Amino acid sequence: MSIQKTAVRAAALLACAVVLAACNNDDSSDTSDAPPSTTAAAPTTSAAAEPTATTAAPDAGGSGSAASGTKLKTLLPTAATAPKGWKVDDSAAFDTGANVKADPGSPLLPDDDCARALTNGGAQTLTSDYAAAYATTGLTDPNDGSSTVVFNSYQPGDAAKQMAEVTALTKRCASFSSKDMSGKAVKMTVTAKPVAGAGDQSLDITVKPTGNYVGSEIVLVQSGDVIMAVDQSDAAGAMKPLGPVAKQLAAVLPLK
Repeated sequence: MSIQKTAVRAAALLACAVVLAACNNDDSSDTSDAPPSTTAAAPTTSAAAEPTATTAAPDAGGSGSAASGTKLKTLLPTAATAPKGWKVDDSAAFDTGANVKADPGSPLLPDDDCARALTNGGAQTLTSDYAAAYATTGLTDPNDGSSTVVFNSYQPGDAAKQMAEVTALTKRCASFSSKDMSGKAVKMTVTAKPVAGAGDQSLDITVKPTGNYVGSEIVLVQSGDVIMAVDQSDAAGAMKPLGPVAKQLAAVLPLK
């Protein structure tokens, strides 16, 4: 695992924690109802010694090379292109510039705790394992709740690996428990389905609690060597379907 990847995961968890802290307890020691992994979950805030090679990429996608963050930034929504009822929060915008990872390092999600990956994470957490570069910005949903959209590029073949990894995560974590602010265990149910007509493949993931806990939805759309992901929660009110929003945001793909 690279130090850069650890920093990305930590930033994603911190951003989510700000949104969810009022309703949820971020205790990552919660147990899952699914069979436990044979290896211990890797702490998302720990630094690792494994190096990750980085190169400067041409400002374009395709031709066997992952697109740079500078190129991916051009795909982000603007005030003029944001879905109806949604607003862009540029204060949360970031991209990795010209640097592109040649080797993504060891993936985190296969051994990650279900609660940490699916309730304390979000769009960026679920798409970062194999990412070579990314660009992201904040969004405000129609309820004035905070959301994130991210475009990740991957070395050839790695985008498909990322989608397969997330699919496996949703199956492993189809049912798990996490604790609310009072320490009471709340059962969570995870469902995943495709978004019709979106990209080469897509996943619309819903995390639904049975008690006093924030629910969420995350949609991933893969097109070639790029994955767009967007998330939302019901912290600010009932969620409207995220699939159509994700499909509109991903309409800028494939990357040219």
